[in-house]
Amino acid sequence: MEADVIVQLSQFGFSKNESKAYLSLLAQNPATGYEISQRSGVPRSAIYDIMKKMELSGVVSTIGNKPVQYIPISTDQLSQNLTSQFEHNIEELKKKMSELDTESSEGNVWNIKGYQAMIDHLRSVIDNAEESIFCSIWNREFDELLPQFTKAQERGVEIVNFSFSGLDESVGENFSYGIDEEKLKAIWQRQIIVLIDRKAVLLGNSNQSKDNQAIWTTNPAVLNISLNNIILDITLYSQRKKVDIDHILDKMMDKNMGKIENLL
Repeated sequence: MEADVIVQLSQFGFSKNESKAYLSLLAQNPATGYEISQRSGVPRSAIYDIMKKMELSGVVSTIGNKPVQYIPISTDQLSQNLTSQFEHNIEELKKKMSELDTESSEGNVWNIKGYQAMIDHLRSVIDNAEESIFCSIWNREFDELLPQFTKAQERGVEIVNFSFSGLDESVGENFSYGIDEEKLKAIWQRQIIVLIDRKAVLLGNSNQSKDNQAIWTTNPAVLNISLNNIILDITLYSQRKKVDIDHILDKMMDKNMGKIENLL
């Protein structure tokens, strides 16, 4: 039994001699360093350094001074202390790892090959969107992602879509020319932009083939270009269709950005 406890304590930073000294003191206390050494088998030459270390870490305390005697904290208190320290260490580890992940991933670009792989990736990131989804998208891809868009809207995610083709009007604020896709694809390559929470964007072609190419990136420059592309398309749409989009631009544009008409 004692051997098992020593193994368990070692997982929390106790040396074998520290564990033996603590268990000896639990069995009989208060006790002097000499008495602990005799009962635990810890060498007398090492016992006082060990007891000092455990005193500093709060595992034991001292009483008297001629000679100094030691008393241990209770097993319940030790368990509470170790639990608190473990939880603190875990939180610190999560914080440091999060910082490392942010440093390593910011600006990275991931290639996504294949149409179905792109759709599967979009389903996943839309399911995890928290604040906003801004898209430039064709009807076919919009319909494939409609269940995810619907759930995102139900969660309160802001959705704004632009398309040259027609779109389902039940989800998001849509700006669509309603051009027939068969006619459109004869003069225009199918492309897609999906910006998630202003933090990451997928953009690329949307051809139904295993060779389709798209990227997923957190690069700030690509994020800004993608967002501005969608804003420009919606702005031109509003000018052609005589539609008021100020409320949309207020949501999409950075507070430091002015409206395009103010620059003309």
